[in-house]
Amino acid sequence: MRVKLILNPIAGRGRGERYREPLLAALRTAGVEFEASFTGQHGAGRVLGKQAVTEGFDLIIAAGGDGTVNEVVNGMAGSAAALGVVPLGTGNDFAMMMGMPMDPLVALTRILHGPRLAVDLCRINDRFYVSSVGAGFDGEVAYVANRHFRRFRGMPVYILSVFKAVLSYRPRRVRLVVDGQEMEKEITLVAVANSRNYAGGMLVAPNALADDGLFEICVAEKMNPLRIVAMLPKFIRGNHVELKEITMLRGREVLLESETPLYYHFDGAVAQDTRLSFRMIPRGLLVAGANFAPSPAGVAAAKAEEKI
Repeated sequence: MRVKLILNPIAGRGRGERYREPLLAALRTAGVEFEASFTGQHGAGRVLGKQAVTEGFDLIIAAGGDGTVNEVVNGMAGSAAALGVVPLGTGNDFAMMMGMPMDPLVALTRILHGPRLAVDLCRINDRFYVSSVGAGFDGEVAYVANRHFRRFRGMPVYILSVFKAVLSYRPRRVRLVVDGQEMEKEITLVAVANSRNYAGGMLVAPNALADDGLFEICVAEKMNPLRIVAMLPKFIRGNHVELKEITMLRGREVLLESETPLYYHFDGAVAQDTRLSFRMIPRGLLVAGANFAPSPAGVAAAKAEEKI
């Protein structure tokens, strides 16, 4: 087994740098053939992931936060290499979804010796993602978080950013198409998820399954600022699905269009656009050390693959 470690030293406000030598020492002790590279600028993870595939590594470990994982996945997508995730970031939502230990050294051991499970790979416009996208109010919250609260970690960042963003946010009229079914709504947010959680553990899509080949889509219709704040505890627990303003949908292809640009976040990154096109690639990514109960659809797909 040839292992490529791609580590982000500034992940988790320096947590990546603190674990640099312990992770390298653990790989040496494990006796595996490995090489290590370190990201130094935005987009480096994607370049290094693509290079690792070209050089024939069959296990590529992303050590960092969700943004690092996203970059590495965008470099290795479509290859037969397996992804390993060592959680060193602020949210670590994908690592949580995969059932990875939050201790980086324990996670590394699991990656090297644990099972490899296939999970769905998601595409938004010309990029891949693995966890979730939040557009509208949630995108603006992520923008505020990245700009004003980088010193904090996890869900506290999200909560602080909600209170800052809610005063200026205005609902947007959008066109939403899910597997050919079209609707127009004035929305607060739309989340298109393959993961149950984002923002460090908030259960935006409580019934999402990582390997069933379907997005879980949360549509929150127009709400005033007080209503948005009032529903926050329900989003944290996943009880927002009971609210009258919430519609939950499932599908493989999603189109979201707005006349004015929408902020959106994907795997920790933030961008802005008027047209978001989503496509699901069922079981398109192999994850080393994953520890979750496969869905019935995932089990069936695995059995079908074994017969080929």
